[in-house]
Amino acid sequence: MYTKKGLPEKDDLVVCTIREATPSSVFVKLDEFENVQGMIHISEIARKQVRAMKVYLKPDTQAVCKVMTLDTAKRYVELSLRRVGEGHRRTKLQQWRNEKIANDILEVFAKQSGITVKQAYDKVGYPIIEKYGGLYPAFMEISVKDKGSLETLGIDKKLSDQLTVLIKKRIVPPKAEIAGTLQMSSAAENGLEIVKKAVALADTVAKKHNAKIEIKYLSAPNYRFTIEAPNGKSAEEAFKNLQLELGKYMSSNFGSFQASVE
Repeated sequence: MYTKKGLPEKDDLVVCTIREATPSSVFVKLDEFENVQGMIHISEIARKQVRAMKVYLKPDTQAVCKVMTLDTAKRYVELSLRRVGEGHRRTKLQQWRNEKIANDILEVFAKQSGITVKQAYDKVGYPIIEKYGGLYPAFMEISVKDKGSLETLGIDKKLSDQLTVLIKKRIVPPKAEIAGTLQMSSAAENGLEIVKKAVALADTVAKKHNAKIEIKYLSAPNYRFTIEAPNGKSAEEAFKNLQLELGKYMSSNFGSFQASVE
């Protein structure tokens, strides 16, 4: 997996591997950076006293730490473990795991393309990292879009196309969902036909926001709906416009409309 050549900045969260634990300090290597070592003083280990350091932080285990000070000449940092909250720790570790997933994809890509992993990083990986700060954010963006955007980084079209296909096979974009109940009815003679057209209109509205909608009949005038979209924003916009468009349509056809979310 690639490592960053520079140094982290003060207050950054970094993933570390424990090298050695002594009664007063813990020595680590920074997994994300090339040849950067660090130290956690006992006062920055935990909020309560730690009696058995070697038991609390075992060698070869990982930890998420906050950067306190840096020595650029020695490529050495002082770190804090106790200043990292549980939520931030989980988020950072997930980012680290995501980058490992992206690295594995790039290694498979290198094998399929008949090039070395180093060449894959030189030709594709590092240009992506320079723009996005990592591989995974770019790979996730590509997995969501209909077409990749790697060529905009100056990457060879053939390599760009090959990697885009692989990314779409390996990374399934997360989905956002909104579900609830629709109440639709019309006093017109062709009321049933009007409701059927409202359902078709709902599908059109959802597609405008890159979303899908499923509507199931429950009992007149109630229908269950589920909107699925690539992200929360798209789902919310689809639902907002669904309320607006279906409200107008049903009102103009002697009908009523109401939507409620679970």
